[in-house]
Amino acid sequence: MTATSSKQQLPLEGLRVLDLGMYQAGPTAGRWLADAGAETIKIESRTHPDNLRILARGVYPDGEPGERSWNRSGMINVRNRNKLGITLEMGEPRGRELFKQLVAMSDVIVENFSNRVMERWQLDYPRLREINRGIILASMYSQGGTGPESSFVSFGPTLEQLGGLVHLTGYPDELQGIHTVALPDPLAGSMAVTMVLAALRQRRKSGEGAHIDLSQRENMTSMLGEFVLEHSMNGRVAERIGNRDQRMAPHGCYRCRGEDAWVAIAVETDEQWEKLCNAIGQPTLIKGDQFETMSSRHEHQDELDMIISEWTATRDKVEVMEELQRSGVAAGAVYTAADSFADPHLRARDFWESVDDPDAGTQIYPGRPMHMSETPLKTRRPTPTLGQHNEYVFRDLLGLSETDLAELEATGIVGTEPTEVARQGRI
Repeated sequence: MTATSSKQQLPLEGLRVLDLGMYQAGPTAGRWLADAGAETIKIESRTHPDNLRILARGVYPDGEPGERSWNRSGMINVRNRNKLGITLEMGEPRGRELFKQLVAMSDVIVENFSNRVMERWQLDYPRLREINRGIILASMYSQGGTGPESSFVSFGPTLEQLGGLVHLTGYPDELQGIHTVALPDPLAGSMAVTMVLAALRQRRKSGEGAHIDLSQRENMTSMLGEFVLEHSMNGRVAERIGNRDQRMAPHGCYRCRGEDAWVAIAVETDEQWEKLCNAIGQPTLIKGDQFETMSSRHEHQDELDMIISEWTATRDKVEVMEELQRSGVAAGAVYTAADSFADPHLRARDFWESVDDPDAGTQIYPGRPMHMSETPLKTRRPTPTLGQHNEYVFRDLLGLSETDLAELEATGIVGTEPTEVARQGRI
């Protein structure tokens, strides 16, 4: 456990995490743990840095990759704040030996490789446990560590398909659509943190670590419980229903004034229906034969949507949201990224953070969706540049000499720049 002299300790101060994560799932887990105070060490290699350092899809400040593009990607910097960063060539025996030394003094390892990688390095859980019986390994596999599909690899969109989400996404008369945010990845990262905390609590009692085998596919399916139950209990397969709801009506997105401007409205009870009718100036609809009950409103949703749309179409989406919320009706403007960035509510809650990244400059990033009264969470350090903390980790933690460190750099075991092959995207 690491020592701390902080007067106001963060919840996970004293915990050391080795973050082997790539892309989004693993780094998300590492970031939440780092935000809560754990000393989280992001481990990459010069030959295979986190893919998002190289494959950044043009998300650079002012659209410019710059001289050290691998440190300027918004996609890497948003997911790795509050971490330390080192490089370590895990494909080499010397690199794995140094990793084992870190395992001996750490508490948690997070990774989202395919299940062949750690075993190929001879760093699977049984071997890690021989080094440190209290180590907790959180593995975010694609389809889990066992079973006929355990060797499969994936990305978020493929797991949305396998997990059942895409079948439910879209309108009845259209093809299914994937989610551009690759939803299974952040869900897996967040779930992994939950299980790491559970394993840490169990370790207090037993002194033993644990291997968390998290299937991202199964995690996705577990979010669709009601639709799975529909088939399990009634033999029915749910179909796409667009923006409508199986129970609530009205329920949907309604066009507002302006280009591609919309507001979402959901009515759950007769009382809310009455409030909506009064808000849109249509009190006679409350007891109308077509709309008096939830069942009748479901049967006449097309007519109902036309009436509501006539009212929303001449109004600003935010004004519609605020007016309906004041009336007691659930409503939310459909925000773009620009809308969210300018939103006064998010500003008031200090959701947006200004972070001074070493190579990317001062940028505004999303913060955290939670606040803790006694230990405020914030970005204490920006995302590390590649290999930024090699000296601290290898010299101060592992006790290597300057000569040792120079040898590691000369042989390519550590370093601060990706190899030429990696820079070309061949990682």
